[in-house]
Amino acid sequence: MGFMGTAKFLALGARSKGRRVYFRKLMPAHKQWDLMKNMLNDLVKEQRIETTMPKAKELQQYAEEIVFLAKKNTPYHDGLVESILTSPEARSILYERMVPRYADRHFHYTRIVNEWRYRWRDAAPMAMIEYVDRPGELRPANPVGAARDQMVAQEFLETRRGRRRYTAEMGRMLSRNAPPPLDEEVLDRCIYEAEKLGVMKAPTESPHA
Repeated sequence: MGFMGTAKFLALGARSKGRRVYFRKLMPAHKQWDLMKNMLNDLVKEQRIETTMPKAKELQQYAEEIVFLAKKNTPYHDGLVESILTSPEARSILYERMVPRYADRHFHYTRIVNEWRYRWRDAAPMAMIEYVDRPGELRPANPVGAARDQMVAQEFLETRRGRRRYTAEMGRMLSRNAPPPLDEEVLDRCIYEAEKLGVMKAPTESPHA
């Protein structure tokens, strides 16, 4: 399937309430918006809920949007968050725990996992939706920030496959103005291997001088 075949699955954002195109019609619009807000409150408070696959896909755009809006940290965006997330407890969790947690993650805050089973009463496909980067998540998310740099350095130094895979990213890491957050020995080894691969030129003096 090309772009035109998959574009209908793109999230539209919570501010439009999903009512422009490709809106998943689960029930009358006024009831569906209330359902989404109630499910969003439960998701923020519990960090993981089980629901049907269509509801999880419809809920995901709002779950991503509230974190995006909360990270803006302006009165206007805080008002939008309050209009979507109606529970004071959920808003407290969002601002006190989730915004610091996702400071380095710019998108993809949630994950949908297909359970590959059907509900007994109506044969609806079931799924789990959860926030990532937290204790107890179903599987670890791809690291970001300093954890990403450390993972790239480890893979780059361990195997030839890792060097082939992360050569370009290692070159970008070493070409930053600030050095990556690595131990001095690990950083020296990364620079040595990158010079052998021709990713960066040999420095005229030691970077730790």
